Amino acid sequence: MTPIVADHAETTPSLAATGVTLRFGGLSALSEVSLAVPARSIVGLVGPNGAGKTTMLGVLSGLLRPNSGRVSLRGEDVTDASPQTRARRGLARTFQQPELFMGLTVREHLVLAHRVRFARNRLWRDMVDSRSSVATSRAENERVDQLLELLRLTRVAKAPVAAMPLGVSRLVEVGRALASDPHLLLLDEPLSGLDIKASENLLSVFRRVVEQDARGLSLVIVEHDVAAVLALSSKVFVLDFGECIAAGTPEEIRKDPVVRAAYLGDDEASSDARTPVAVQRKAPDRCVTEPILRVQDLDVRYGTSRALFGVSLEVAPGSVLAVLGANGAGKSTLARAVSGLVSPVAGRVIFDGRDITGMPAHRIRTLGLTYVPEGRGIFPGLSVIDNLRMAVAQEKRHERAAAIDRAIELFPVLGQRTMQRAGNLSGGEQHTLALARALAVSPKLIIADEMSLGLAPLVAESVFQSLETARRAGITIVLSEQFVHRALSLADSCVILTRGQVGWSGPASEAGQEIIDRYLGEVEQATATTAAPETR
Repeated sequence: MTPIVADHAETTPSLAATGVTLRFGGLSALSEVSLAVPARSIVGLVGPNGAGKTTMLGVLSGLLRPNSGRVSLRGEDVTDASPQTRARRGLARTFQQPELFMGLTVREHLVLAHRVRFARNRLWRDMVDSRSSVATSRAENERVDQLLELLRLTRVAKAPVAAMPLGVSRLVEVGRALASDPHLLLLDEPLSGLDIKASENLLSVFRRVVEQDARGLSLVIVEHDVAAVLALSSKVFVLDFGECIAAGTPEEIRKDPVVRAAYLGDDEASSDARTPVAVQRKAPDRCVTEPILRVQDLDVRYGTSRALFGVSLEVAPGSVLAVLGANGAGKSTLARAVSGLVSPVAGRVIFDGRDITGMPAHRIRTLGLTYVPEGRGIFPGLSVIDNLRMAVAQEKRHERAAAIDRAIELFPVLGQRTMQRAGNLSGGEQHTLALARALAVSPKLIIADEMSLGLAPLVAESVFQSLETARRAGITIVLSEQFVHRALSLADSCVILTRGQVGWSGPASEAGQEIIDRYLGEVEQATATTAAPETR
């Protein structure tokens, strides 16, 4: 797939951002970020989870006001302009979840969007008299017909969107944005939840709208399917921790060692970031042949979106399994399905020799499988000691004090803060408390979901040290994680999910290059034209 390349005669960028900085309290979400989008081009904005991509889209679209920096549309400063003003000046945006009117047809969505831009007075009449909404002008009819044809939606134009699959809903949302005849379209995770065919269709639509637009339409695409972005874009900007760490052609981005390091979660950006080395430790007891956890052909759906496709894996007792993949690959869905928070539509989950498929989460917990969710899983308004008391409330009364003592013995830092309000702990200490709550009930297996999410590298390291403490205590761990390099150093084995499917599995020490290839599109399976459905 050849990326769209801008006409060099069109020298004024469709969009330019210079030195954009945005802080939320003491947290710097964006720091001196600059980018430019040429006319008639597709530009990608990528980065690991929490890098600041959606925040940057908020600044570009006017939903967020930067503390400093400048944003311009076609050379005009719009830094202080509202989203409505930017829309009138040619900027449109889609969001991660389509927000459509279920009672309207596909065609009616495009008609109303066209009127918002070109017939606002008539739109107000439509809101008062619904009968007028079916009467369209000739110019309006022609433009809507063009969009329906461009999007390949003519066949379903008269059908209500409530009956449409997710792929069609996303096309309708794109069409609604295009109906305002923008010069620039911002796309926030447009491939999320789509199957292979729908993803390919949407990517081809993006190429067609840029190639066929007479006014020089440009697209900015934020998407966790980095391979698709690299295949589609002429230039790519990479964010990490709110900073732009790289900008260049797709091939330059693939080879950039700083980008590779960011996606592996490795602080040593100067290295080639190819193969993290696993920490030497005593191997799990191979005399125990029966896995403590076996997942067989697991399928999960959220409405019409298929989240997991036939996922299978095994976990040996006393081992650590790292479940890796780009955001949206299905890691959290897998964790929730195994722990009973999401019901699979097919497949089986066997834990400690017992089929727990479809069993409620509270019963699974009593069997010795504990889930530590992203978001820390604590009661911020309670003290540390009360958080631990809540965790052991279902234990026998005479065993509760010993369980709390055991958790504090594993994590002495909590013993120094027993009366402190949990919400006032540092981020790393809150994650440690969440893990201590899980370990207080002596689980056989812990599923830790994105425990380093939103933490600075040094703070995240303290979380991994807590997990190492749990491993030394003999606890089996399934670790879903974005901080790839550190996760692989802790793990014995690794499973890489790619859009809801197992793309690779094997020893953690051999996973480094596989991660790079699959995240940055250097293997055939990861290209945009063979992408499997994305999920959360």
